[in-house]
Amino acid sequence: MRELVPNQGHGPLHRFLDKRARWLAPACVLGLATPLISDGLVGLSGTLEWIVDLASHWQWLYLSGLILACTIASFNDRRLVLWLLALPLFWLTASAPTSDVGYEKPPNARVLTIVSANVNLENRDTTSLVRWLAEAKPDALVLQEVSPEYAKKLDALLGFPFRHLVPRNDPFGIVVLSRFPITHVQTVKDEDGIEHIDALIDWNCKQIRLTAWHPMPPISQYDHTKRNHQLLALAKKAKASGQPAIVAGDFNATPWSSAFSKLDQAGLRRASGLTPTWPAVGRGWMGIPIDHVLVTSQWSIVEREVGPNLGSDHLPVLVRIALRDDKECKH
Repeated sequence: MRELVPNQGHGPLHRFLDKRARWLAPACVLGLATPLISDGLVGLSGTLEWIVDLASHWQWLYLSGLILACTIASFNDRRLVLWLLALPLFWLTASAPTSDVGYEKPPNARVLTIVSANVNLENRDTTSLVRWLAEAKPDALVLQEVSPEYAKKLDALLGFPFRHLVPRNDPFGIVVLSRFPITHVQTVKDEDGIEHIDALIDWNCKQIRLTAWHPMPPISQYDHTKRNHQLLALAKKAKASGQPAIVAGDFNATPWSSAFSKLDQAGLRRASGLTPTWPAVGRGWMGIPIDHVLVTSQWSIVEREVGPNLGSDHLPVLVRIALRDDKECKH
């Protein structure tokens, strides 16, 4: 009879990694579940809600960590791959995108292209922006963190004759540029002096409502609650207008944040995706998507993408959208 040789195990490095992987896997699953926890805490307006919401943003990190942990731990115990059953939480807990992604528009339907970019307050070079816009050819452009110096250089940006600029020497300068007439525009200042822009654009014989918004980062419980309330109010206002509406900007919130909780019911859904936009280093690798374009139910997504590094700590987002019921313009 053959004598069984006791399992001598793996080397010290593998044992070290295996031990860490066994606690990393459940920790990452908890991370993937934080949007569910955060959603359950909505309305409490307490420190716990704020902290859990901050933790909910890092879903790409939790996703990658879980895959790595299960890969390492499965060499000793294949049962640990069962933790991978939590992977769908990454997609299931994100706010709902607008339907018809990759929508095949009718032959005569017009496509509206929107770009949103946080250009960074310290950035003074518009060269990369101008070069990329020449390729992307957006119809409307929303810029955040626009300084007075940067705003002056935008005079050289051709093809956008209709403009509303609110530059500032702090991170809340904001700009809307359009190829189509802006028939009405309003700069709205909140109680803390931070401005956003509400504009009506005459596009294809329709009035399109465009809101450019950049709230304070949620560095405190107050800023967290204020951001959430503002975004919900913008959604309700867009829906109540009855017009095709778009809200774009650096929201300082990801699609897993409580800021997006029940946002679709209020009237807005994501047109931009889940690809990280901040920080821009390494094409956003392991970052978070906080730059967004949201739209009302009249729109379908034709295409969406994250743009190149424009010399900012954010990557820009671009979406091409079409109206579901796009009737030919009659003069």
